[in-house]
Amino acid sequence: MKKLSRIAEIEPVDQDAAVDVVTVQQRVYSELRTDILLGRIAPGEPLTIRGLAERLGVSAMPIREALRRLAAERAVELLGNRRIRIPVMSPERFDDLLAARIALETEAASRALGYVDDALIAKLVEYNDEVDEGVRIRDYDRWLAGNFAFHRTLYSAQPDSVFVPLIESLWLQIGPFLRQALVYIGPEFTVDRHAEALDAVRARNRMALRIAIEADLRDGITHIGNELMRFNAAAAAKDSKPRKRG
Repeated sequence: MKKLSRIAEIEPVDQDAAVDVVTVQQRVYSELRTDILLGRIAPGEPLTIRGLAERLGVSAMPIREALRRLAAERAVELLGNRRIRIPVMSPERFDDLLAARIALETEAASRALGYVDDALIAKLVEYNDEVDEGVRIRDYDRWLAGNFAFHRTLYSAQPDSVFVPLIESLWLQIGPFLRQALVYIGPEFTVDRHAEALDAVRARNRMALRIAIEADLRDGITHIGNELMRFNAAAAAKDSKPRKRG
């Protein structure tokens, strides 16, 4: 075993400095995580440690730590040669993410229902109003933040839910694509079933809540996702055609 140096053995640890490092690392991670969740960074967009450090006004160390954590959550891809990017969405990956979200979120909602009270329902109504307002004024941050807050608040009603961290990892993977799809199709063409979910919550009806959550995901995400997939496929096919020489 490697021995500690005499300096390391006798010098006290600067607790304040250690706390400061952790605080900076957590802030950087939280800011990057929010940017990815809300789709402020597009799928396939290349990132650099230097660029992120300059944007957030920090050194490279907390950026590297944040990227390591985000890579573990599959929110970013570390490609080698210090290349980093937001993962590109494929039809197969989209289908997998949707299936995983439906499986986890319907179960999380069902398990959380027994812990819901009137105060939580009021929060759900507030977040749903944020979604509607985001659609009305075409504010994508507001739309996405309100939507994720609605679902997170419901699922988190169950104390120490093991589902929430798993679900949030899926959100991180789909967030950039979801925003891209919203911008393409327009938020006024989206579908959400939050009203049905709220009715089920008020009635304490687990089966109705499961149906509403699944419908919210299938009718909303599937519609806008498939529209963008078709657009991307058509654009790729057009680009692959040989150009005629003049």
